[in-house]
Amino acid sequence: MPPVSELMRHEIALAPSDATIRQVIEIMVDMDVEGVLITDTRGQVIGTIGDDQLVAALHAARQRPWWQQILAEGAAWSDGRLGTVAAADVMLRRVVVILPDTPAMTAIRLLDEYGSTVLPVADAGGKLLGALHRRDLVKWLLHPSPFGRPARS
Repeated sequence: MPPVSELMRHEIALAPSDATIRQVIEIMVDMDVEGVLITDTRGQVIGTIGDDQLVAALHAARQRPWWQQILAEGAAWSDGRLGTVAAADVMLRRVVVILPDTPAMTAIRLLDEYGSTVLPVADAGGKLLGALHRRDLVKWLLHPSPFGRPARS
């Protein structure tokens, strides 16, 4: 079973806590991830936002279904409510930081337990090294490693 250091992304999707939901979505799209780490003014991770939190926020502020809001040219952001909703208002506040040597199966359990789509990976001193996304774990579970090792060891 590989450690998360073999599965994590080194390019980290980060957004400040005052970023709008629109900005968070743009980061998710640009980086092709389903979750973003939210940081405070010191750069410390204080929360996460996954696609499920964004759908819930769109649903709560809706005048039409969430998917129509996303598809409508700017409509979801111009109604004054979603354009002012900050990441801090939507994020999951329980942050579970894992070490690079954490087994992949432990990370899967943590994602399930905390309802998150992304886990920050840091060294023992707290320095952020990367992020482990649920989709990367799913790929590992379902597909053999590109290096010829079986997906499950």
